[in-house]
Amino acid sequence: MQQRIILIGLIVCGLLGFSTASLAGDWEEKADMPQIGALSGGLWGLGTAVVNGKIYTIGGQDDLQVPGKVVKEYDPVKDNWVDKKKLPQGRFRLGVALVRGKIYAFSGTANNFETLPNVDEYDPKTDTWTAKAPIPTPRMAYGTAVVGGKIYIIGGVESFFLPSAAVEVYDPVTDTWEKKPDMPNPRWGMPVVTVKSKIYVFGGAVDQSHQKYTDLTEEYDPKTDTWTKKADVPIAYYDMAASFVNSGKVYLIGGKTFDGREKDGPKFQGWVLHWTVLEYDVEKNRWQRLNDQMPTGRGTLSTAVVDGKIYAIGGHHNGPRREVEVYTPDGWPFPDTFSVSPQEKLATKWGEIKQKQ
Repeated sequence: MQQRIILIGLIVCGLLGFSTASLAGDWEEKADMPQIGALSGGLWGLGTAVVNGKIYTIGGQDDLQVPGKVVKEYDPVKDNWVDKKKLPQGRFRLGVALVRGKIYAFSGTANNFETLPNVDEYDPKTDTWTAKAPIPTPRMAYGTAVVGGKIYIIGGVESFFLPSAAVEVYDPVTDTWEKKPDMPNPRWGMPVVTVKSKIYVFGGAVDQSHQKYTDLTEEYDPKTDTWTKKADVPIAYYDMAASFVNSGKVYLIGGKTFDGREKDGPKFQGWVLHWTVLEYDVEKNRWQRLNDQMPTGRGTLSTAVVDGKIYAIGGHHNGPRREVEVYTPDGWPFPDTFSVSPQEKLATKWGEIKQKQ
């Protein structure tokens, strides 16, 4: 009886982690990106970064114009778009990272075959671009992550979609590059996220055919330069986007496979464009396939997190897309920082009590 009273008290106090303000799996359509070209006006292979609650889209391809010079600022509160200073070298399948209020655009391609060495720094305060030290190994469709103020460029392809194992680190303070040991499983078109100073790499394509993929999840520790295998992604696919929110979970959104390997999205010329949302619990190393399908299945999109909500922007499905759709994960709103919560320890202790009964 006493144990039951304890459990009720924990629930009432919220100590078992139950949320009273949950908006489970809610998708909402927002203002489309402004039309870029004559085809569909959208962009794919773009990068995004968040500064002071506003989302900046960098580069991308609309399939008709010279690729990737467009830079736009999206205000989630006003739900509107503003043009910004264009990227000096147009490109797509690039990487974008934010460090100390400045956005860095790395490498990419202008023709989807050859890669560019360009590295450019954007200052949102002055709306200006500055050229920086070129990347030692030019690549596209790679993973970009920030740890300790340094930017990690992982995998991708150097040219003609042959997977690269290269790992290189850029220091914005010194404008210098450092080579790290190669990743154990080369791939491209795979998203990455940073959680507690460790980098998580999900799925990706493993050869130049665009038709072979992996479901591998790996954790990279920059302090020790070591890689650790984690629970496999439920789907082997690529060109999806990954976002981490402060619930301690990562969400994979969108993506592509060829010829119906995973029939959970719209088809286009043999391709399956995914609308499944996959949830990865970092602490528990556990995946869950959610029922919260995104409204517009697409690949080669970009996502950005503002106030715990995930904005899915652009991508490709029967042409470049303009859609902006925002996903509110279960349990929102989240704390400002992510940590191992005492609630989980209390829940574990209660489980031990129940097992002894």
